[in-house]
Amino acid sequence: MGALAAAGALVVAGAGSAGAVGTDDDSGGPVRGVPRTVELGTSPVSVAVTPDGRKAYVSVKDGTHGARLKVVDTLSGAVTATVTLTTGFGADAGPVTLSPDGSRAYVLFGTSRKVPLSVLGTVDTATDTLVSSTDAPDQPRPDGTNPGGLGSLAVSPDGSRVYVTQDGPAAFHRPPQEGARVLEFSPQQQAYTAAVPVPGHYLGSVVARACGDDAYVGTDEGLVHLDTGAEPPAVAGTVAATAGTVVALALSPDGTRLYGVGDTGTGYTVDTATDTVTAATNIAPGQRLENPSVSADGTRLYAIAQQSAVLSVDTATGAPVPGEGVGGLAYVTGLAVGPDARTFYVAGNGSLRIIGY
Repeated sequence: MGALAAAGALVVAGAGSAGAVGTDDDSGGPVRGVPRTVELGTSPVSVAVTPDGRKAYVSVKDGTHGARLKVVDTLSGAVTATVTLTTGFGADAGPVTLSPDGSRAYVLFGTSRKVPLSVLGTVDTATDTLVSSTDAPDQPRPDGTNPGGLGSLAVSPDGSRVYVTQDGPAAFHRPPQEGARVLEFSPQQQAYTAAVPVPGHYLGSVVARACGDDAYVGTDEGLVHLDTGAEPPAVAGTVAATAGTVVALALSPDGTRLYGVGDTGTGYTVDTATDTVTAATNIAPGQRLENPSVSADGTRLYAIAQQSAVLSVDTATGAPVPGEGVGGLAYVTGLAVGPDARTFYVAGNGSLRIIGY
């Protein structure tokens, strides 16, 4: 993957303005997004891009109009569809991800302030229509508490399963209790088929390895390894030296390395063959790091820092690479690296910024 251009060299045009034509790469791969800013008119939360690079899906929320999914043509910058997830005051939107073949988009949303995210939506990307909305199953919980909110999601390599994190039960405006778990959803059955209890009160990211029947989830009690090939899925173990923070996770393309970044600017690298921490780094002291993503060649880790910048981190050293970051951003909530490996999609501050690098 080419390095990020320095922030001052970025070309970002207004929505609908002229820009360089997006073209396939030399191998005939995914198209490159045209640098521009696409105004969304509401608060974006998360972004995902189709495997061909032609469409971006952005989950958005509006305090009075509910939660929606905006579909953006990455070449023209036009919003080509708006998928209504739910309406009404207090509705919330969460992360969005795509199936490996791009035929389905999965997005979390909620209808109640007591449980911000409680529903998994399935969208047909051929028609950009919501085909199902599935409530999270109830969980064992004490009287006076609500089911834990959903947090993140990942799709298995073959697209046959979706993994969704659920925090432990909690009373309104109170921290969650023990009882966090990972839910398994079957797109074919349009139903949850398993619930895997994991150590912890609340969960961070969940990621599924492309080269095996396993997944990892970050919890407040450490990084948990799941055996997803078992029926039902089960906890395979907890990685030592990972307790103390809930982390956002990203896997290397070959699945041999897992990277975690946390709220304090720290990070770690895990060898997935042995489930051992091979490096612990202080990437950006005191800064909150989110939405990590690894470059196609595995040499760079990208992450949002303090909702105002994108850091480029050398995976060999764990140190930010000078001149490869993007600064001067505002209220960044979502980040996706395009499948062309040369385009950034940054959601935040009422817009989707398409950045070439």
